[in-house]
Amino acid sequence: MLNSQQAAPKQVLLRLPEDVATKLARAVPARQRNQFLVELLRQELDKENAALVAACDALNAVEAAHPEFVVQTQQWLDADLTASVDDWDPDFDREAFKREFAIAQAKLHTSRPTTKPRR
Repeated sequence: MLNSQQAAPKQVLLRLPEDVATKLARAVPARQRNQFLVELLRQELDKENAALVAACDALNAVEAAHPEFVVQTQQWLDADLTASVDDWDPDFDREAFKREFAIAQAKLHTSRPTTKPRR
């Protein structure tokens, strides 16, 4: 059953390299190029989606065969991989860092070229 309330098509601008545009113009009649590109994009996006689904299915099969992987994955997700710099660098001066960072940020913002307003 077709969806009778389809969203309006969205217009996009594509910039094609000259050689690709020439090949497209030669291969596809003028009034059929939009539909040609829509179908081509759908096919490629469907292929990509199918590859992602296959990868998920494969990983799910591995996890089903090896439940310990699920536990290990959760441990990685829950891990605190980066300890606070205060823990591993006793010489770290947080206040000095904040001051120097603020100075560097201020310099960065003042050194950016400003654009002239349009007339």
